Amino acid sequence: METYTLSKIPSCKPIIIPIKAKDCRSDHTSIDADAKTLKDTFKQLRYAEPEVFNQDSDRDTILNQLLEIREKSEFTEDADFLLCVIISCSYMNGCFQDVNGTDISVDEVIHIFNTENCKGLRGKPKIFILQTDDLSISTHEPGKFSNRGEVTRLPTQADSLIYHCSIPSSIERFPWSDSVKQEKKWNTAQGSIFIYTFCDEIRKERGTDIHKLTFKVNASMKGTGDGKEDDIKLKQAELEMKERLEMDKKEKEGEFKLKELEMKLKELEMEERLEMEKMKIEMVKKKATLKSSRNQIF
Repeated sequence: METYTLSKIPSCKPIIIPIKAKDCRSDHTSIDADAKTLKDTFKQLRYAEPEVFNQDSDRDTILNQLLEIREKSEFTEDADFLLCVIISCSYMNGCFQDVNGTDISVDEVIHIFNTENCKGLRGKPKIFILQTDDLSISTHEPGKFSNRGEVTRLPTQADSLIYHCSIPSSIERFPWSDSVKQEKKWNTAQGSIFIYTFCDEIRKERGTDIHKLTFKVNASMKGTGDGKEDDIKLKQAELEMKERLEMDKKEKEGEFKLKELEMKLKELEMEERLEMEKMKIEMVKKKATLKSSRNQIF
């Protein structure tokens, strides 16, 4: 498993992007509660004051603001890691909506801070937390989306972890919600169950490895499902995570070997240049010796 060296008190200036899409049927009060929970949690963790985007930001504003953030050292060079939380809604996996309902790919956001585009975050963890209410599952039965909170990995993005939950915050508003026991219903005044649980686990499990933390969050959230079914899904998620970590490790080893090979090629090039320079010097010496011999003759 990849490990990172952090400061005793990790330095981080979080980014919070809470978007209230105009045509989104999710509970907007939940977004406000999520933003407050996140700010309170980050303060308790002694992180810097988070950068909070306007809730009515459109696609261009969001992406341009992220590009500006990339150039600020407090988010990159001076930070131990990047932490970006996005709260919105979506009809499409791997996307979230701006205020006008326009889709923004998560990959676009991550691309801004990847190794090639952001030198200040090279070799540092980049964590992206997403709560996007999936608007397409409002008519589904409860068991149909009990596993929708999952860890997603994009193989092309080194050092990045995406933790994405698309369970809507306002489940009790769905037609079938009457079948859910009162004690299991979620109060949206607390925000989304995912953000609330994530922050709660962070506070309780400070210093815990991020991958283990995601398992704990999944375990805490499984009470809203069917019990045994969720246990099986959690075990499957753990196995998938182990496989992803192995793939990450192989990618890292491949990158290291490639860099090693590039260094050796550079060394060989330098040796060849030195040999050529030596040959040139020898030729000059021979010419000088020959010229001296001719002068002595005459």
